[in-house]
Amino acid sequence: MVIYYNTSYILNLQPLNLPLETAISTFLLATLSYLVILFCNLCLILTVVLNKTLHQPMHLLLINLPINDLIGSTAFFPQIIKELLLDTRKMHYTACIAQAFCIHTYAVGAVLILSLMAYDS
Repeated sequence: MVIYYNTSYILNLQPLNLPLETAISTFLLATLSYLVILFCNLCLILTVVLNKTLHQPMHLLLINLPINDLIGSTAFFPQIIKELLLDTRKMHYTACIAQAFCIHTYAVGAVLILSLMAYDS
């Protein structure tokens, strides 16, 4: 997406230019993907938290991957789903900064977690 800066602190986004049928199917696919990501990551987190035999350093390190994945997918998917559904092509500047911060945090977290896992083994 290309972002154009507006002086009223609302960003105008590049339109997706999808036909209605494609936009609806893409919306459903994105929503389903986001729900599957949430369900699977929450299942992994709950499995490690509730199973006392998995409270070892390596499993506690592995629990950070689904938490990090939840941060990344929650930063990305809701905005795309909203844009597909409403086609407003506008985003507040503070929301854009928050989304960029969460996506960068996700990227740095993934690199750090995988680096720690490589160093640990």
